[in-house]
Amino acid sequence: MQDKIITISREYGSGGRDVGRRVAEALHIPFYDSEIIRETMKKTGLPEEVIRSAEQRVTSSFLFNIAMGVDVTRNYMQQIHAAEKEVILEKVSEGPCVIVGRSANFILRNRVPAVRAFIYADMDSRMKYAAEHYGIDVKDVQSVILRSDNERSLYSKNFYNEDWGERTNYDMMLNSALLGIDGCADQIITAYRREMKEL
Repeated sequence: MQDKIITISREYGSGGRDVGRRVAEALHIPFYDSEIIRETMKKTGLPEEVIRSAEQRVTSSFLFNIAMGVDVTRNYMQQIHAAEKEVILEKVSEGPCVIVGRSANFILRNRVPAVRAFIYADMDSRMKYAAEHYGIDVKDVQSVILRSDNERSLYSKNFYNEDWGERTNYDMMLNSALLGIDGCADQIITAYRREMKEL
């Protein structure tokens, strides 16, 4: 029986990381998020702060350089992307797991069965969550959310030519403001168990 992998994409401030952690705990399977950054550090030799910064700074100027044929093979993003992809494939080869972010849903399509969830919420709920859980100043939180969403969208478009948040790229679209963290986790767990029975 082939292992089923759960990937969780999420809007910033939607609580997707907490959803993923609760799913993994309930199913007693590994949870990967920051662990992928640490493994990427080992493969690239780059410091954690460089990797985190590069992940969060995919800009339109970077895309412009690609479009204009500028050599980007030495760009940190290219190096980090390749290493993260390798790490994710290694993790899923070890068995079922939950992977949060890093375009894992695109990396794993056509490779292993996966339950692909996207967690979203309205802006007010996300602002409240981000301010409470990430310690972001209330006056800055909306701009942080919008910037993060834009960077994730650019990353997906650049490396996979896919629209981040487009419903056809996921199996489940879950509103954490409506369902809550536990409610989202329960929906994913139910889908996972049903899929495992069908394999």
